[in-house]
Amino acid sequence: MKTSPLNKNIVALGANSFFTDFSTEMILPLLPIFLERFLHATKSEIGVIEGTAEFGVALLIALSGFYSDRLGRRKGITVLGYGLSNLIKPLAFFAQNVTMVAMIRIGDRLAKGIRSAPRDALISASTPQGFSGYVFGFHKMMDGAGALTGSLATFGLLWLLGEEESTFRTVFALSLIPGLIAMSILIFFVTDTPFTPSKERRFRPSALNSHFYWLVAFQSLFSLFAMNYAFMILKAGDNGLALAMIPLAYALYNLSQAFFAIPIGKLADRIGKSTLLSIVYAAFGFGALFMALGSVWATWVGFCIYGFFAGGFNSLAKAIISDTAPQELKATAYGIYYTCVGVATLASLVVGGMIWDHFGSTLLFNLSATSALGLSVLLYLLRKQLNKIN
Repeated sequence: MKTSPLNKNIVALGANSFFTDFSTEMILPLLPIFLERFLHATKSEIGVIEGTAEFGVALLIALSGFYSDRLGRRKGITVLGYGLSNLIKPLAFFAQNVTMVAMIRIGDRLAKGIRSAPRDALISASTPQGFSGYVFGFHKMMDGAGALTGSLATFGLLWLLGEEESTFRTVFALSLIPGLIAMSILIFFVTDTPFTPSKERRFRPSALNSHFYWLVAFQSLFSLFAMNYAFMILKAGDNGLALAMIPLAYALYNLSQAFFAIPIGKLADRIGKSTLLSIVYAAFGFGALFMALGSVWATWVGFCIYGFFAGGFNSLAKAIISDTAPQELKATAYGIYYTCVGVATLASLVVGGMIWDHFGSTLLFNLSATSALGLSVLLYLLRKQLNKIN
């Protein structure tokens, strides 16, 4: 009888991600608007906040992964990271200025930096051979489903309570509830996967093969020219989408992400992950082009395409690392990957905010789209050289 790849650990980790993203996405669609409308932040300030937050992930994630590999255990560090994140985010309820929001956002991402590498290594260790694309696709689908639920909850609360600052703060406070549910699932239903740690006291770059570094190079270069959710949301407002409808557009993005995540993973297991990753790059490029058109209908299309992109970008990379990195270095590999992407994202968001403030959003989105499409073609042309990472 064929073994199901969705064992108890995979399902429990997926449920934990569902409720964590439920909590997170109650806040994220509102945060850029909250900063701009009520705290009067500029696009450059928002870019610096988001970029610094991503850099906070980069600072801790490699260290967290390295120590997880040295300890020979994953769960304890994962619990610590999720616990800090789910307790820090609702503190946005008390924020009175841009600096306070920045501290909360950076604190949340530092917590993500603690948990991400050991969590992905824990998923990898629980994954049957030959199903990495499917399993990481399932995990991304649960992320997307939780995010969809959270953004719909936010839309409903805005619709019922109005668009006042008090409503925003109420949503921030309520995000604590799904966060506590996520923590309970992680603590009581996820089993650790102990292993014999490496005796190496220092990381040797040569311990990870060249195909891994090709992956990191492509993902980092792409992240340098891409943009994150904050600019998409702000662009939606510039394109004429009503404030109350922005969480609904964000829900469409999450629905698209959840819908496509498993099919992307399953297809990648069959035709090759590098090939599908090039398609994901192209999707982002076309999504950015639609956003650059500046109309409301194009904004809805852009969010839908962006969801397809998000369903594959990180999950395909994580599946590739799961396939190639040694068991005792998996968390270290995930840490290096996230660190490089985080540094590139910091540069992207800081420069992107400056471009928006000085030259407008259309130029920013067109530059991002052109770069993504160019990298898509380059990755596709090099797919034979990258085949060993599939």
